[in-house]
Amino acid sequence: MSTYGIDLGTTYSCIARLDSNGNPEVIRNNEDDSNMVASVVFFENEHNVVVGQAAKENIETDGDRVVQFVKREIGKPNGRTYTFDGKTYTPVEISALILTRLKNLVESQGNEIENVVITVPAYFGLEERSATKQAGELAGLRVLSLINEPTAAALSYCARQFQEDRTILVYDLGGGTFDVTVVKMSMTRNEQGKDVQKINVLATGGDDRLGGKDWDDKLFDYILRACCDENGLTQEEIEVETRQDIRSKVEEVKRKLSKKQSAKVRIDVNGARTEISITRAEFENMTSDIVARTINWIDSTLEKVPNVEIDTVLLVGGSTYMPMIQKAVEAKFPGRVQQHDPDQAVAKGAAIYASMLVVEEGSVQGGETSDDNSAEKTPSAVEQLTAKFTVEDQTPRSFGPGVMDTKGSKQKYVLENFIKIGEKMPAVFSKTYYPLEDNQERVRLRAFENMSLEDTLIPCVDEEGNPQITDPANAVKLLGELIVNLPPETSRTTPIKVTFKVDASGVHVEAVNTKTNEVFETFLRTESDIDVEKSAVHQLRISAD
Repeated sequence: MSTYGIDLGTTYSCIARLDSNGNPEVIRNNEDDSNMVASVVFFENEHNVVVGQAAKENIETDGDRVVQFVKREIGKPNGRTYTFDGKTYTPVEISALILTRLKNLVESQGNEIENVVITVPAYFGLEERSATKQAGELAGLRVLSLINEPTAAALSYCARQFQEDRTILVYDLGGGTFDVTVVKMSMTRNEQGKDVQKINVLATGGDDRLGGKDWDDKLFDYILRACCDENGLTQEEIEVETRQDIRSKVEEVKRKLSKKQSAKVRIDVNGARTEISITRAEFENMTSDIVARTINWIDSTLEKVPNVEIDTVLLVGGSTYMPMIQKAVEAKFPGRVQQHDPDQAVAKGAAIYASMLVVEEGSVQGGETSDDNSAEKTPSAVEQLTAKFTVEDQTPRSFGPGVMDTKGSKQKYVLENFIKIGEKMPAVFSKTYYPLEDNQERVRLRAFENMSLEDTLIPCVDEEGNPQITDPANAVKLLGELIVNLPPETSRTTPIKVTFKVDASGVHVEAVNTKTNEVFETFLRTESDIDVEKSAVHQLRISAD
């Protein structure tokens, strides 16, 4: 089979598919004797780049040539870059190397890989999603779609042990991101009149910069301070090699503390061997504030669905192995917490979703199906599984254009929210606008995402009327813009129909001159792409009056 689901993680990644019996299975990483691939890249030299556990093992000795946690940087504005041997890599390119490693893993076992679905945190915005998809394409993969990680985990759970009319809270704590998603599972009838299991996302919340790495950082700081105290040194006197040694052993200590009440670690401190002990109680005390942050996210997410009763809490992500997490969530939802395949559930759910999309395209795999369209064709095991589900996810942000409001004595540049947070995806909305002036040569249609539920936001503008989006409270972000060229003698009453479409992969923006039927949809995504004159006269306005 050539269709796979990929969990592109901050610390570890995983790839899965459906076998010929329709069961999701993770592709084994025989080289590392694991079901996972470490999301770590080591640039040994200009001719050799290593990805995975072998790369991770170089953190201690060649940490300045190792890249980790790139998922926290992908798609971020002014994101950092990495330079090795005269070549600079972006987070997209680093992520593509990790995806290529997963692709090679499949191919090394004699299998083909073409279609994939890649998972993303539910709270990823458009730029992060677009960058993730771009990384997949750069790795030579056909990215059918993206799917939110908690939704994928819920799909995996639903396939394994579905119970009718269950409301599930997915607590997804990975290596670098955290999501809370409330999912309703129920039986419904599809358009063909068949009963299917429906997964409907009711609410989502989270933080794409909160994850297991934060626990690692706390543990690193504790061990570093202990090494200083034991040897009478200041932190500035600790050599780089010692710091790298500590960093390389933090994850091992954290795993030991998930199984034992205490752990010891030996560190070479500037040439002197030092043994540091830490108890689970100490670790839990120093990280209690981070645990509390995750619980606060649960509370704020549940506020969005005040009348919903949670039947089951599903723990997802490798960081949920920590006893402190299990205790905190169990205390909030006594008797309702379950943990199934926390490391693999997301990839397995993505594999199911990928196969669902392929079946919808008519390219069925894994069963004995004929090429004709006869009614007697026997559905494959994959078809039978994927036909059981329908998935309804939500928009992670609000989206809309920036336009001029000319009503009243003073015109204002406003952001009109076409599509709000929490709407069913794919979401589509259209509205007609007009040129600001007669004989306008072009229109600059700017697209924004934000965290507001208001119909209209009023961004700031400079003295010349150029939009200056400075609204951190609503996290307003410029996504890019369309340039709509207008024919000569265009009237200010010419209707320009603007359409936004949002799905799990991102946002598509289209503008149509309804008088000429000319369509514009080349979306310039970053300010560096935008080289036209920045002037308010090129904006659209709300009213034809």
